[in-house]
Parts: sequence; structure tokens; C-alpha cells
Amino acid sequence: MKIPPKKPHFFKPMLPGFKHDLKIPIGFLKYLKGYDHIEHAVLKRDGKKWLVKLTGRRFEAGWAEFAEEHDLQLGDMLVFRHEGNMEFDVSIFGSNHCEREYAEYLEEGEVHTVEETSKNFEFKDAAAALHNPFGQSYFICTVKPYCVTNGFLRLPKQFAWANGLANKKCGLIIRDERQRSWDLRLTTYGSQVYMGGRWGEFRAANDIKVGNYIMFEVVSNGEQPVWKFHGKPNPSINSSSKAFPHFVCTIRPYCLSNDLLCIPRQFAHANGLINKKCDLIIRDERQRSWSLRLRSFGTGVCIKGGWHEFRDTNCLKEGDHIVFEVVTNGEKPIWQFRRNISGENASISFKGLTEQ
Repeated sequence: MKIPPKKPHFFKPMLPGFKHDLKIPIGFLKYLKGYDHIEHAVLKRDGKKWLVKLTGRRFEAGWAEFAEEHDLQLGDMLVFRHEGNMEFDVSIFGSNHCEREYAEYLEEGEVHTVEETSKNFEFKDAAAALHNPFGQSYFICTVKPYCVTNGFLRLPKQFAWANGLANKKCGLIIRDERQRSWDLRLTTYGSQVYMGGRWGEFRAANDIKVGNYIMFEVVSNGEQPVWKFHGKPNPSINSSSKAFPHFVCTIRPYCLSNDLLCIPRQFAHANGLINKKCDLIIRDERQRSWSLRLRSFGTGVCIKGGWHEFRDTNCLKEGDHIVFEVVTNGEKPIWQFRRNISGENASISFKGLTEQ
């Protein structure tokens, strides 16, 4: 005789389109008998609760906010443990297979005041920023809800790796164009590096809100890195498309099993691809060309039609690093394709930026 678990649970991998809604596995419905009349589920994590609309076995209204606040990414794995009465305790595991702890890596550590630091430090010009082989001298990101509610900013992995920040805990000096400066803190947790410390103070001083585009440029690296803050770049297509002329990505399992490739959201936004369905021409360095199709799903964009043929012709395998560079935009965009030979450890990125 099988004895049902006291707190049954199910797990869900975050696949393309996960930010729009999420389905409870059919096999789990046997544990939810008697709750058919309940129209909302409650998701719980770290003492906080989110009310989510429940339609059949689908999490809908409210789920997107939960995903945004926890900065869920493709490849993350979530475990939902049923506490009864349609309440679920949620555990989040990153691509490193370790559970995320959103609070523990936010310790202040030893932080000096701006005045103390300024006495012992002479700012260098941004043009003297340390060069590295991947051109990771800056990154641009979109401010997401978790940056406001949790008081930290997650750094792009490729940027952190290229600038020697992986597994590092140190102070960070941020200077803006008005010569103001702030002391913050870089902290590593798992495989991810975070900007914390006085992030809340810095964010308030610069009136940074959810949805803003912000840029940080390396001035100098060392025991206490110095970055320059460039404010909120204009996200209009005319200005930002020049900033995002290409993106680098790693071939993931879904690219093989689902016959599609997801495009970084900022790249898609900057190049006018959001909510667009159109043909796409891809050329390689041997002057070969392929006709593919760009498709929108929710707030994302992917290469869909023709991807299978393109992938097989170029013998793309899981783990390969590839680059797409914009040649022209328009009704039928044209991109240049090449392999990123030196892209070891590269994740989806563009112009030295990683999708946050």
C-alpha cells in the first residue's frame, strides 16, 4: 500500500515562456483533490507570500510578478511543496544546481565612508580602464523588481568572470558623471556575483526605478574596483541599437530539443524586435545564407522557422558558443553569424552584456 507524502511536492524547470504562466503537472493533481473551488494559489518564500490566479492547473495573474521579483532565469529549477489549502512553499535552484539564498549574500561587510575612501584614492580616467580579452569593460542592465525589494543587483556572469570578480568579496567604488561617489560591496554566492552593501542608498540617490536601463563602466580593477555610473541610457531604438550590435550565446539543450533559439531581451528591444514576426536572413563568413523566422512569445523573441536546418548545417552542438551581429535592420533583418572560438564559459550576452 502506497502512503502519500504529508507534504507532496513537484518540480518545474524554467523553459522559454515561463514568465507568462506556469502549469502544475497533471500527475500532481491527485494531491489537490478537494481544492477545485479555490481560484487562487499562494506561493511562499522566505516569509513572504504572493497571491497567484489559478485557472485549471495554470498559475496566471501574479505569477509574472513572482518570477520578476526572484529574477528567475531560463534553466532555473523550482520545487513547489504543497502546504495544504493551495499554499506552496517554493525553493529556487540556479543553473549551478544550488539553492539560491537571496538574503545571506547581502552582508554589509567592512564598508568605508565615501569621505574616507576619497582621501586615499585618486580616480583615473575611464579611458584607462583595464583591458581584457572579451571587451568586458562595461555592462548595461535593466532594473528589475528584485533590485528594489531585495536591495541588490546581480552582475552579468560573463562580465564578472572577465573582470576577475568570481568568488570575490570586496568593496566597490561607484562614481557618476557629476563626480559623486558611493561605497558599495561585491559579494559572491554560488556562481553569481552581486552588488550589495549600500545599493539601496545608491539607487535612491540616482532615482533608479524598475524598468530603467543603467550602465556601469570599469575605471580600474584591483582589491577595490572602481566603476563609473552613466545614469539611465535612453532605451529608444535609434540610440540603443548602436550599443547592441551583436550578441553571444551558448547552445543549450532546449535549442536542440525545441528547435528554437531565444534572443536576449535587451538586444531584441534595442533592435525593434519585440512583438515582431518577420523573416530573418543569416549569413556566415563563407557567404552562405539561410532564411529563418523571428517569432515573439510573451515578452520574449526567438529564432524559430529554419533554425533546425541552420543548426544542423553548422553542426551546432550543446555547449557551442556562437555570435550573431546585426548587418541591417528593417522588415527583413540581416545578421552575420560566426563561432565564438574564445567563448569558454560564455552565457547569453551582447556587446559585453549578459541578459539579467
